[in-house]
Amino acid sequence: MRGDNWAGLWYRRYRGAAYVFALGALVWTAAMVLPFAPFSDAPPILVGGGPGVWLLVGYVLFVAVGIGGFGAMTSFLVGVELHEKRSVDSRLMWPATALLVVGFVGSCVLLGVAGAVGGYDSTFQSASAQAIDGVLSPFVYPITSFVLITVIGAALAVVALVRARWPSD
Repeated sequence: MRGDNWAGLWYRRYRGAAYVFALGALVWTAAMVLPFAPFSDAPPILVGGGPGVWLLVGYVLFVAVGIGGFGAMTSFLVGVELHEKRSVDSRLMWPATALLVVGFVGSCVLLGVAGAVGGYDSTFQSASAQAIDGVLSPFVYPITSFVLITVIGAALAVVALVRARWPSD
């Protein structure tokens, strides 16, 4: 049986991750609105659409899932760890957390980079649609891989929550 010092361990970690993602979102937001190059290129890339949408999707996902998703997971963990007094299996939560963070950050950052690079070529270099496809296509499989890593991490976290043990188990 774990002592009181273990109570709430995972909810605190996920709350901390939500705070870190909030800070990351602030940095990303500031970078997109700074009035000097290369950051000043972001608003026209977003307005230009096309690949700029990838940048926008990466940003919105980072803000919404990074803060909201990890915050929501914190509330689930608070319910399990503090209100129900059950212990979440750390053998599942460590890999779940690692996979969630790596997959989530990797997919959002790659979406942002692909959108910025492709959007820059589209907006400022007037590149053809074929050339932009050539810029974006190398990002598709890595982004897909990171999304799958995220899904596996989320599935492990759900299993860990469902299998949380009562103190007498």
